[in-house]
Amino acid sequence: MSEAVPSVVAIDIGTHKVSVLIGKVHAPDQIQVVGMATARNRGMSKGKIVSLDKVISAVKNAVSEAENMAECRIHSAWVSIPSADLKSFYASGRTAVANSNHTITTTEVVQALEAAKAQHISADSYFASAVPLGFELNDSPEWVINPVDMSAYNMVGHYQLMTLPINTMQNLDRAMKGANIGVERMVVSCLATAEASLLQDEKDYGVCLIDIGASTTNVAAYIEGRLAFAKTYTLGGENVTRDIAAVLQTTTEEAERIKVLHGCIDLATVKPDHMIQVQGIEGPQTISRIELSEIIIARYEEILNNIRYDLEQTGAIHGLYHGVVLAGDSSQIDGMVSFARKTLGVSAHLSNPPVQVTASDELLPMLRRSQYATAAGLLRYSQSETSDTIEHDQDDGDDTFVGRLKNGWNTFHGSLRKWF
Repeated sequence: MSEAVPSVVAIDIGTHKVSVLIGKVHAPDQIQVVGMATARNRGMSKGKIVSLDKVISAVKNAVSEAENMAECRIHSAWVSIPSADLKSFYASGRTAVANSNHTITTTEVVQALEAAKAQHISADSYFASAVPLGFELNDSPEWVINPVDMSAYNMVGHYQLMTLPINTMQNLDRAMKGANIGVERMVVSCLATAEASLLQDEKDYGVCLIDIGASTTNVAAYIEGRLAFAKTYTLGGENVTRDIAAVLQTTTEEAERIKVLHGCIDLATVKPDHMIQVQGIEGPQTISRIELSEIIIARYEEILNNIRYDLEQTGAIHGLYHGVVLAGDSSQIDGMVSFARKTLGVSAHLSNPPVQVTASDELLPMLRRSQYATAAGLLRYSQSETSDTIEHDQDDGDDTFVGRLKNGWNTFHGSLRKWF
């Protein structure tokens, strides 16, 4: 790989797979992927690490294959944070503007965020990101976007905060160290997928990303360009497969096969006389495609009804003027778009790949698969000046994980100053 062009690496650690992308950065909005690979991940369940050795093995396998394709060696990467235990919530912090002329500076912005953080984040939580929603000056009901250099006696900062259990981060940190990969940044996976799957216009007008994976569904809603709601549900395509296997008394492999080949969640498009041959545990059987669809629909209804309930509780659903965008392997099932429209009551469409991340004609079809969406979002995040992520200061000395978290918080303060 040419040394003249900067490179960036993205590693997405999912429940069933690890995906790696190696890109050449020709410009912030022009990243050419020159290496890519996925490896089966057998070390996670429902978005959590259950076998550190198996996760390390999966990372090593995917990295090695991507390195061979790109003819380079990977030393550090942007890494997605599995978000099964993600907590996202609104918080506010008040601070006085005590300087002589009562002019707001980045110092007051940082103090407001510190106050919001102190009220809600415990010592056993990892602070993942903060999205500023607006700033209230002198208790005015009208919020401002950028308060710096404005005059006020006091200010309240309003934020969407995201946290994870610190042990989740410690295990992920150990996995990357075990694979001999340094961490440039860690980004919550739903934010990375949103970076790849959503247009800025969609975020500005109101949109909700629904990323349905193997065992988790990640949701991120944006209103007026700001993150308004984020949550991870421990339900996904794997639950659908298990439902089929249980009802039809077949193996999970056979259930997955017929789900992929014949699965549909729009009964209006299923012919009543369409029959399917299934290899059951006690022998072959014949079922109708309608029967298979009804099994599948029940689980997708549960997933989307849970999402709708939370969007209604937060009020976010009323601001989704661009509806929902569907991403993830398990959103590709036949009839998903029309089913989402009917269940959620808003417009829906499948996500489009980011045009800023491209590849040669030979690699492009593979890059456009949904399995690389989060990794592509990480590549985009790497070029964003307003990234919500915290930097991990990778030091081979005695620097502890908690120490690196403190360094990350200090770096995040620096990022705040860039925003304003």
